[in-house]
Amino acid sequence: MINASACTDEKTATTVTYPPIPGLVTSPDFKVKANGQEIWTEKVGAGGYNNDRDQFVPDEMEDMSFANFSCSGEQSISITASEDIQRYVIHPKSKHIVAEVKGRELTFRTDGPQQLYIEINSLPHLAIFANPLEDKVPSPDERGVVYYGPGVHEVGEITLQSNQTLYIAGGASVNANVRGVDLENVKILGRGCLNGSLRINNSKNVEVNGIFMRSTRGWTNTLTDCYKTVYENVKVFSYLGVWGLDGINPVACKNFVINNCFLRNRDDCIAIKSFRTESPETDSISVTKCLMVGWDHADGVTLGFELQGGDVKNVFVRDCDIVRARGGGRTEGHSAFSIICDGPSKVFNICFEDIRVASDIEFKNLELIITDGTLYGQGGIGSINGIYIKDVHWENTTKPFVIQGQPSQSIENVVFWNCYVGGKLLTKPEDAKFQMKFVKDLTFIPGGQFIFDR
Repeated sequence: MINASACTDEKTATTVTYPPIPGLVTSPDFKVKANGQEIWTEKVGAGGYNNDRDQFVPDEMEDMSFANFSCSGEQSISITASEDIQRYVIHPKSKHIVAEVKGRELTFRTDGPQQLYIEINSLPHLAIFANPLEDKVPSPDERGVVYYGPGVHEVGEITLQSNQTLYIAGGASVNANVRGVDLENVKILGRGCLNGSLRINNSKNVEVNGIFMRSTRGWTNTLTDCYKTVYENVKVFSYLGVWGLDGINPVACKNFVINNCFLRNRDDCIAIKSFRTESPETDSISVTKCLMVGWDHADGVTLGFELQGGDVKNVFVRDCDIVRARGGGRTEGHSAFSIICDGPSKVFNICFEDIRVASDIEFKNLELIITDGTLYGQGGIGSINGIYIKDVHWENTTKPFVIQGQPSQSIENVVFWNCYVGGKLLTKPEDAKFQMKFVKDLTFIPGGQFIFDR
Protein backbone atom coordinates (compact mmCIF):
# COMPACT_ATOMS: atom_id res chain seq x y z
CA MET A 1 0.00 0.00 0.00
CA ILE A 2 1.12 3.56 -0.68
CA ASN A 3 1.73 5.40 2.56
CA ALA A 4 -0.32 8.45 1.69
CA SER A 5 -2.80 10.65 3.48
CA ALA A 6 -5.83 12.20 1.85
CA CYS A 7 -7.91 15.21 2.78
CA THR A 8 -11.26 16.00 1.16
CA ASP A 9 -12.95 19.34 1.75
CA GLU A 10 -16.60 20.27 1.48
CA LYS A 11 -16.23 20.83 -2.25
CA THR A 12 -14.95 17.26 -2.73
CA ALA A 13 -11.45 18.46 -3.59
CA THR A 14 -8.91 15.77 -2.71
CA THR A 15 -5.25 16.13 -1.72
CA VAL A 16 -3.02 13.04 -1.48
CA THR A 17 0.40 13.42 0.15
CA TYR A 18 3.43 11.10 0.13
CA PRO A 19 5.91 10.35 2.92
CA PRO A 20 9.40 11.83 3.12
CA ILE A 21 12.07 9.62 1.56
CA PRO A 22 14.74 8.55 4.07
CA GLY A 23 18.22 9.88 3.36
CA LEU A 24 17.10 12.56 0.91
CA VAL A 25 17.32 16.27 1.67
CA THR A 26 14.32 18.15 3.01
CA SER A 27 14.31 21.63 1.49
CA PRO A 28 15.69 24.28 3.85
CA ASP A 29 14.23 26.96 1.58
CA PHE A 30 10.52 26.16 1.40
CA LYS A 31 7.66 24.53 3.23
CA VAL A 32 4.56 23.79 1.15
CA LYS A 33 0.96 23.01 2.04
CA ALA A 34 -1.97 22.12 -0.20
CA ASN A 35 -5.48 22.45 1.22
CA GLY A 36 -3.92 22.53 4.67
CA GLN A 37 -1.95 19.31 4.17
CA GLU A 38 1.83 19.56 4.52
CA ILE A 39 3.62 18.42 1.34
CA TRP A 40 7.10 17.02 1.92
CA THR A 41 9.42 19.25 -0.10
CA GLU A 42 12.78 17.89 -1.24
CA LYS A 43 15.87 19.78 -2.37
CA VAL A 44 17.63 18.13 -5.32
CA GLY A 45 20.96 18.88 -6.97
CA ALA A 46 24.65 19.08 -6.31
CA GLY A 47 25.87 22.51 -7.27
CA GLY A 48 26.81 23.35 -10.82
CA TYR A 49 29.43 23.82 -13.48
CA ASN A 50 31.10 27.18 -13.90
CA ASN A 51 31.78 27.56 -17.62
CA ASP A 52 34.12 30.52 -17.19
CA ARG A 53 36.33 28.62 -14.74
CA ASP A 54 35.84 25.24 -16.49
CA GLN A 55 35.25 23.40 -13.25
CA PHE A 56 32.55 22.38 -10.82
CA VAL A 57 31.94 24.95 -8.11
CA PRO A 58 29.23 25.29 -5.50
CA ASP A 59 26.27 27.01 -7.12
CA GLU A 60 23.12 26.73 -5.09
CA MET A 61 20.96 28.03 -7.96
CA GLU A 62 21.64 24.76 -9.77
CA ASP A 63 19.58 23.04 -7.08
CA MET A 64 15.80 22.80 -7.16
CA SER A 65 13.20 22.17 -4.49
CA PHE A 66 10.09 20.27 -5.40
CA ALA A 67 6.78 19.46 -3.72
CA ASN A 68 5.08 16.35 -5.11
CA PHE A 69 1.49 15.33 -4.40
CA SER A 70 -1.70 14.24 -6.16
CA CYS A 71 -5.06 15.94 -6.16
CA SER A 72 -8.40 16.65 -7.72
CA GLY A 73 -10.41 19.84 -7.52
CA GLU A 74 -9.39 23.29 -6.34
CA GLN A 75 -6.22 23.51 -4.25
CA SER A 76 -5.15 26.25 -1.86
CA ILE A 77 -1.35 26.38 -2.01
CA SER A 78 0.73 27.92 0.78
CA ILE A 79 4.51 28.36 0.43
CA THR A 80 6.60 29.47 3.40
CA ALA A 81 10.05 30.66 2.38
CA SER A 82 13.15 30.83 4.56
CA GLU A 83 13.15 34.62 4.29
CA ASP A 84 10.73 37.48 3.72
CA ILE A 85 9.43 37.42 0.17
CA GLN A 86 10.41 40.51 -1.79
CA ARG A 87 9.94 39.17 -5.31
CA TYR A 88 8.25 36.19 -6.92
CA VAL A 89 7.31 34.84 -10.35
CA ILE A 90 4.93 31.93 -10.92
CA HIS A 91 5.48 30.08 -14.20
CA PRO A 92 3.82 29.46 -16.53
CA LYS A 93 2.68 33.06 -16.62
CA SER A 94 -0.07 31.99 -19.03
CA LYS A 95 -2.02 30.59 -16.04
CA HIS A 96 -2.35 34.14 -14.66
CA ILE A 97 -2.14 32.96 -11.05
CA VAL A 98 -2.63 35.79 -8.56
CA ALA A 99 -0.84 35.29 -5.25
CA GLU A 100 -0.85 37.05 -1.89
CA VAL A 101 2.34 37.74 0.06
CA LYS A 102 2.51 38.15 3.81
CA GLY A 103 6.07 38.21 5.13
CA ARG A 104 7.57 34.81 4.33
CA GLU A 105 4.31 33.27 3.07
CA LEU A 106 3.01 33.12 -0.50
CA THR A 107 -0.55 31.84 -1.02
CA PHE A 108 -2.64 31.23 -4.11
CA ARG A 109 -5.32 28.90 -5.46
CA THR A 110 -5.22 26.51 -8.40
CA ASP A 111 -8.04 24.72 -10.16
CA GLY A 112 -6.59 21.22 -9.90
CA PRO A 113 -3.64 19.16 -11.17
CA GLN A 114 -0.84 21.13 -12.83
CA GLN A 115 2.89 21.84 -12.75
CA LEU A 116 4.28 25.16 -11.58
CA TYR A 117 7.78 26.60 -11.49
CA ILE A 118 8.24 29.36 -8.94
CA GLU A 119 11.03 31.91 -8.45
CA ILE A 120 11.19 33.58 -5.02
CA ASN A 121 13.85 36.20 -4.25
CA SER A 122 17.27 34.73 -5.06
CA LEU A 123 16.49 31.32 -3.61
CA PRO A 124 16.89 28.16 -5.69
CA HIS A 125 13.69 27.65 -7.64
CA LEU A 126 10.70 25.61 -6.48
CA ALA A 127 8.61 23.21 -8.58
CA ILE A 128 5.08 22.26 -7.59
CA PHE A 129 3.99 18.90 -9.03
CA ALA A 130 0.25 18.63 -8.41
CA ASN A 131 -0.41 15.31 -10.14
CA PRO A 132 -3.79 13.91 -11.14
CA LEU A 133 -5.11 11.19 -8.86
CA GLU A 134 -3.80 7.78 -9.87
CA ASP A 135 -6.06 5.42 -11.75
CA LYS A 136 -5.80 1.63 -11.39
CA VAL A 137 -2.70 1.36 -9.19
CA PRO A 138 -1.24 -2.12 -9.74
CA SER A 139 -0.88 -4.60 -6.90
CA PRO A 140 2.66 -5.64 -5.85
CA ASP A 141 1.79 -9.30 -6.43
CA GLU A 142 0.08 -8.75 -9.77
CA ARG A 143 1.51 -10.75 -12.64
CA GLY A 144 3.88 -8.76 -14.85
CA VAL A 145 4.32 -5.99 -12.25
CA VAL A 146 7.66 -4.88 -10.79
CA TYR A 147 6.62 -2.82 -7.76
CA TYR A 148 8.73 -0.41 -5.69
CA GLY A 149 7.03 0.93 -2.57
CA PRO A 150 8.02 3.91 -0.41
CA GLY A 151 11.68 4.11 0.57
CA VAL A 152 15.04 4.04 -1.20
CA HIS A 153 15.83 1.16 -3.57
CA GLU A 154 19.41 0.58 -4.76
CA VAL A 155 18.81 -1.47 -7.90
CA GLY A 156 21.60 -0.66 -10.35
CA GLU A 157 19.92 -1.71 -13.59
CA ILE A 158 16.42 -2.82 -14.56
CA THR A 159 15.96 -4.83 -17.75
CA LEU A 160 12.41 -4.47 -19.00
CA GLN A 161 10.38 -7.31 -20.46
CA SER A 162 7.41 -7.18 -22.82
CA ASN A 163 3.95 -6.92 -21.23
CA GLN A 164 5.49 -5.59 -18.04
CA THR A 165 4.61 -2.69 -15.73
CA LEU A 166 7.32 -1.00 -13.68
CA TYR A 167 5.58 0.83 -10.84
CA ILE A 168 7.29 3.39 -8.56
CA ALA A 169 5.00 4.49 -5.75
CA GLY A 170 4.84 7.97 -4.29
CA GLY A 171 7.47 8.20 -1.58
CA ALA A 172 9.77 5.76 -3.42
CA SER A 173 13.19 6.58 -4.84
CA VAL A 174 14.68 4.00 -7.21
CA ASN A 175 18.36 4.33 -8.12
CA ALA A 176 18.63 2.49 -11.42
CA ASN A 177 19.17 2.74 -15.15
CA VAL A 178 16.31 1.17 -17.09
CA ARG A 179 16.98 -0.71 -20.34
CA GLY A 180 14.90 -2.56 -22.91
CA VAL A 181 15.15 -3.84 -26.49
CA ASP A 182 12.53 -5.38 -28.80
CA LEU A 183 9.67 -4.78 -26.38
CA GLU A 184 5.90 -4.59 -26.64
CA ASN A 185 3.33 -3.21 -24.21
CA VAL A 186 5.56 -1.76 -21.49
CA LYS A 187 4.49 0.74 -18.82
CA ILE A 188 6.53 2.76 -16.32
CA LEU A 189 4.11 4.36 -13.86
CA GLY A 190 3.77 5.94 -10.44
CA ARG A 191 4.38 9.09 -8.43
CA GLY A 192 7.86 8.22 -7.18
CA CYS A 193 11.38 9.06 -8.35
CA LEU A 194 13.65 7.24 -10.79
CA ASN A 195 17.27 8.33 -10.43
CA GLY A 196 18.96 7.24 -13.63
CA SER A 197 18.40 7.03 -17.37
CA LEU A 198 15.99 5.17 -19.61
CA ARG A 199 17.05 3.54 -22.91
CA ILE A 200 14.51 1.65 -25.02
CA ASN A 201 15.19 0.47 -28.59
CA ASN A 202 13.07 -1.03 -31.36
CA SER A 203 9.90 -1.29 -29.30
CA LYS A 204 6.20 -0.46 -29.55
CA ASN A 205 3.41 0.55 -27.20
CA VAL A 206 5.56 2.15 -24.49
CA GLU A 207 4.03 4.38 -21.81
CA VAL A 208 5.85 6.46 -19.18
CA ASN A 209 3.43 8.19 -16.83
CA GLY A 210 3.64 10.24 -13.66
CA ILE A 211 7.18 9.59 -12.42
CA PHE A 212 9.88 12.13 -11.55
CA MET A 213 13.20 11.37 -13.26
CA ARG A 214 16.56 12.79 -12.21
CA SER A 215 19.85 12.24 -14.01
CA THR A 216 23.43 13.50 -13.88
CA ARG A 217 24.94 11.72 -16.92
CA GLY A 218 23.87 11.51 -20.55
CA TRP A 219 20.46 11.77 -22.13
CA THR A 220 17.81 10.98 -19.55
CA ASN A 221 15.26 9.36 -21.88
CA THR A 222 16.40 7.88 -25.20
CA LEU A 223 13.80 6.07 -27.29
CA THR A 224 15.21 4.77 -30.58
CA ASP A 225 13.26 3.22 -33.46
CA CYS A 226 10.10 3.04 -31.32
CA TYR A 227 6.46 3.05 -32.43
CA LYS A 228 3.55 4.35 -30.35
CA THR A 229 5.21 5.90 -27.31
CA VAL A 230 3.47 8.11 -24.73
CA TYR A 231 5.06 10.33 -22.09
CA GLU A 232 2.35 11.74 -19.82
CA ASN A 233 2.85 13.92 -16.72
CA VAL A 234 6.55 13.00 -16.51
CA LYS A 235 8.92 15.32 -14.66
CA VAL A 236 12.59 15.38 -15.75
CA PHE A 237 15.43 17.18 -13.95
CA SER A 238 19.05 16.82 -15.09
CA TYR A 239 21.91 18.50 -13.28
CA LEU A 240 25.60 18.42 -12.30
CA GLY A 241 27.10 17.48 -15.70
CA VAL A 242 27.81 19.81 -18.60
CA TRP A 243 26.85 18.33 -21.97
CA GLY A 244 24.41 15.68 -23.11
CA LEU A 245 21.94 16.07 -20.25
CA ASP A 246 18.85 16.16 -22.48
CA GLY A 247 15.40 15.46 -21.09
CA ILE A 248 13.50 13.37 -23.67
CA ASN A 249 15.01 12.25 -27.00
CA PRO A 250 12.82 10.53 -29.59
CA VAL A 251 15.28 9.13 -32.15
CA ALA A 252 13.86 7.83 -35.43
CA CYS A 253 10.48 7.24 -33.76
CA LYS A 254 6.91 7.24 -35.05
CA ASN A 255 3.71 8.20 -33.25
CA PHE A 256 5.43 9.66 -30.20
CA VAL A 257 3.39 11.79 -27.73
CA ILE A 258 4.87 14.01 -25.00
CA ASN A 259 2.03 15.61 -23.05
CA ASN A 260 1.77 17.61 -19.84
CA CYS A 261 5.43 17.13 -18.89
CA PHE A 262 7.82 19.29 -16.88
CA LEU A 263 11.46 19.45 -17.98
CA ARG A 264 14.34 21.36 -16.42
CA ASN A 265 17.53 20.21 -18.07
CA ARG A 266 21.13 21.32 -18.45
CA ASP A 267 20.94 20.36 -22.11
CA ASP A 268 17.95 20.40 -24.48
CA CYS A 269 14.65 19.63 -22.80
CA ILE A 270 13.23 17.78 -25.82
CA ALA A 271 15.48 16.88 -28.76
CA ILE A 272 14.11 14.99 -31.78
CA LYS A 273 16.82 13.21 -33.77
CA SER A 274 17.59 10.75 -36.54
CA PHE A 275 21.30 10.22 -36.25
CA ARG A 276 22.10 7.04 -38.18
CA THR A 277 22.17 6.83 -41.95
CA GLU A 278 20.17 3.59 -41.81
CA SER A 279 17.51 5.07 -39.49
CA PRO A 280 13.90 4.99 -40.67
CA GLU A 281 11.96 8.22 -40.98
CA THR A 282 10.84 10.18 -37.93
CA ASP A 283 7.11 10.78 -38.22
CA SER A 284 4.22 12.14 -36.13
CA ILE A 285 5.84 13.54 -32.98
CA SER A 286 3.52 15.56 -30.73
CA VAL A 287 4.64 17.82 -27.86
CA THR A 288 1.73 19.43 -25.98
CA LYS A 289 1.08 21.29 -22.73
CA CYS A 290 4.69 21.06 -21.53
CA LEU A 291 6.59 23.42 -19.23
CA MET A 292 10.27 23.64 -20.20
CA VAL A 293 13.27 25.25 -18.50
CA GLY A 294 16.44 25.02 -20.61
CA TRP A 295 18.89 25.58 -17.81
CA ASP A 296 22.38 25.90 -19.26
CA HIS A 297 23.17 24.48 -22.73
CA ALA A 298 19.58 24.06 -23.71
CA ASP A 299 16.69 24.75 -26.02
CA GLY A 300 13.14 24.06 -24.99
CA VAL A 301 12.41 21.93 -28.09
CA THR A 302 14.80 21.21 -30.92
CA LEU A 303 14.83 19.08 -34.04
CA GLY A 304 18.49 18.20 -34.35
CA PHE A 305 21.42 18.48 -34.30
CA GLU A 306 21.93 14.92 -35.46
CA LEU A 307 19.70 14.46 -38.51
CA GLN A 308 21.76 11.92 -40.41
CA GLY A 309 18.96 9.42 -41.14
CA GLY A 310 15.51 9.31 -42.68
CA ASP A 311 13.06 12.16 -43.20
CA VAL A 312 11.74 14.08 -40.18
CA LYS A 313 8.14 15.10 -40.73
CA ASN A 314 4.82 15.89 -39.07
CA VAL A 315 6.15 17.30 -35.79
CA PHE A 316 3.65 19.39 -33.84
CA VAL A 317 4.56 21.44 -30.75
CA ARG A 318 1.48 23.05 -29.22
CA ASP A 319 0.34 24.89 -26.09
CA CYS A 320 3.73 24.93 -24.34
CA ASP A 321 5.60 27.36 -22.10
CA ILE A 322 9.36 27.86 -22.41
CA VAL A 323 10.74 29.62 -19.35
CA ARG A 324 14.43 29.71 -20.19
CA ALA A 325 16.99 28.92 -22.93
CA ARG A 326 20.65 29.44 -22.18
CA GLY A 327 24.17 28.54 -23.20
CA GLY A 328 26.52 28.49 -26.13
CA GLY A 329 26.80 25.77 -28.74
CA ARG A 330 27.99 24.85 -32.20
CA THR A 331 25.61 27.31 -33.86
CA GLU A 332 26.64 30.22 -31.63
CA GLY A 333 24.11 29.77 -28.88
CA HIS A 334 20.88 28.03 -28.01
CA SER A 335 17.36 29.28 -28.66
CA ALA A 336 13.87 28.86 -27.25
CA PHE A 337 13.04 26.34 -29.98
CA SER A 338 14.83 25.34 -33.14
CA ILE A 339 15.50 23.14 -36.11
CA ILE A 340 19.19 22.39 -36.71
CA CYS A 341 19.46 20.16 -39.77
CA ASP A 342 22.99 18.84 -39.35
CA GLY A 343 22.98 16.06 -41.93
CA PRO A 344 21.15 14.93 -45.06
CA SER A 345 17.67 14.43 -43.52
CA LYS A 346 14.71 16.18 -45.10
CA VAL A 347 12.70 18.12 -42.50
CA PHE A 348 9.18 19.16 -43.50
CA ASN A 349 5.66 19.89 -42.22
CA ILE A 350 6.66 21.12 -38.78
CA CYS A 351 4.28 23.22 -36.66
CA PHE A 352 5.02 25.33 -33.57
CA GLU A 353 1.68 26.65 -32.29
CA ASP A 354 0.43 28.49 -29.20
CA ILE A 355 3.81 28.77 -27.46
CA ARG A 356 4.76 31.31 -24.80
CA VAL A 357 8.47 32.13 -24.52
CA ALA A 358 9.56 34.01 -21.40
CA SER A 359 12.27 36.66 -21.35
CA ASP A 360 15.17 34.59 -19.98
CA ILE A 361 16.68 33.88 -23.40
CA GLU A 362 20.45 34.29 -23.62
CA PHE A 363 21.19 34.11 -27.35
CA LYS A 364 18.26 33.57 -29.75
CA ASN A 365 14.50 33.51 -29.81
CA LEU A 366 14.43 31.05 -32.71
CA GLU A 367 16.83 29.32 -35.06
CA LEU A 368 16.20 27.40 -38.28
CA ILE A 369 19.58 26.32 -39.64
CA ILE A 370 20.92 23.97 -42.30
CA THR A 371 24.56 23.10 -41.67
CA ASP A 372 27.08 21.34 -43.90
CA GLY A 373 26.40 18.20 -41.87
CA THR A 374 29.75 18.03 -40.10
CA LEU A 375 28.97 19.52 -36.67
CA TYR A 376 28.12 16.07 -35.29
CA GLY A 377 28.04 13.89 -38.42
CA GLN A 378 30.07 12.95 -41.46
CA GLY A 379 28.62 15.55 -43.80
CA GLY A 380 25.70 15.91 -46.15
CA ILE A 381 23.29 18.79 -46.59
CA GLY A 382 19.62 18.25 -45.79
CA SER A 383 16.59 20.50 -46.20
CA ILE A 384 14.01 22.44 -44.17
CA ASN A 385 10.73 23.07 -45.97
CA GLY A 386 7.27 23.87 -44.64
CA ILE A 387 7.60 25.37 -41.14
CA TYR A 388 4.45 26.85 -39.60
CA ILE A 389 4.83 29.12 -36.56
CA LYS A 390 1.43 30.17 -35.24
CA ASP A 391 0.27 32.14 -32.19
CA VAL A 392 3.73 32.28 -30.63
CA HIS A 393 4.55 35.03 -28.14
CA TRP A 394 8.17 35.92 -27.37
CA GLU A 395 8.74 38.29 -24.43
CA ASN A 396 12.37 39.14 -25.26
CA THR A 397 12.69 41.82 -27.92
CA THR A 398 16.50 41.93 -27.94
CA LYS A 399 17.30 38.42 -29.22
CA PRO A 400 17.43 37.53 -32.91
CA PHE A 401 15.51 35.14 -35.13
CA VAL A 402 18.14 33.22 -37.06
CA ILE A 403 17.07 31.55 -40.33
CA GLN A 404 20.07 30.35 -42.33
CA GLY A 405 20.25 27.84 -45.15
CA GLN A 406 23.16 26.84 -47.35
CA PRO A 407 24.19 28.25 -50.75
CA SER A 408 23.11 24.96 -52.31
CA GLN A 409 19.96 24.52 -50.20
CA SER A 410 17.73 27.34 -49.04
CA ILE A 411 15.26 27.09 -46.19
CA GLU A 412 11.84 27.22 -47.84
CA ASN A 413 8.22 28.01 -46.95
CA VAL A 414 8.38 29.44 -43.44
CA VAL A 415 5.14 31.00 -42.18
CA PHE A 416 4.72 33.26 -39.13
CA TRP A 417 1.00 33.51 -38.39
CA ASN A 418 -0.30 35.83 -35.68
CA CYS A 419 3.02 35.91 -33.79
CA TYR A 420 4.17 38.59 -31.35
CA VAL A 421 7.51 39.84 -30.02
CA GLY A 422 7.27 41.93 -26.87
CA GLY A 423 3.60 42.44 -27.56
CA LYS A 424 4.21 43.67 -31.11
CA LEU A 425 2.63 41.79 -34.01
CA LEU A 426 5.11 40.35 -36.51
CA THR A 427 4.18 41.50 -40.00
CA LYS A 428 7.63 41.66 -41.64
CA PRO A 429 11.28 40.93 -40.78
CA GLU A 430 11.85 44.52 -39.74
CA ASP A 431 9.43 44.06 -36.80
CA ALA A 432 12.10 42.04 -34.98
CA LYS A 433 15.78 41.14 -35.28
CA PHE A 434 15.83 38.69 -38.16
CA GLN A 435 19.17 37.34 -39.33
CA MET A 436 18.64 35.49 -42.61
CA LYS A 437 20.65 33.82 -45.37
CA PHE A 438 19.44 31.59 -48.19
CA VAL A 439 15.72 31.75 -47.36
CA LYS A 440 12.86 31.39 -49.86
CA ASP A 441 9.16 32.12 -49.35
CA LEU A 442 9.06 33.67 -45.88
CA THR A 443 5.46 34.71 -45.11
CA PHE A 444 3.86 36.76 -42.34
CA ILE A 445 0.11 36.40 -41.73
CA PRO A 446 -1.35 38.76 -39.11
CA GLY A 447 -4.49 36.66 -38.54
CA GLY A 448 -7.55 35.21 -40.18
CA GLN A 449 -8.08 31.87 -41.84
CA PHE A 450 -5.05 29.77 -42.62
CA ILE A 451 -5.01 26.04 -43.24
CA PHE A 452 -1.99 23.75 -43.10
CA ASP A 453 -1.58 20.01 -43.12
CA ARG A 454 -2.02 18.62 -39.61
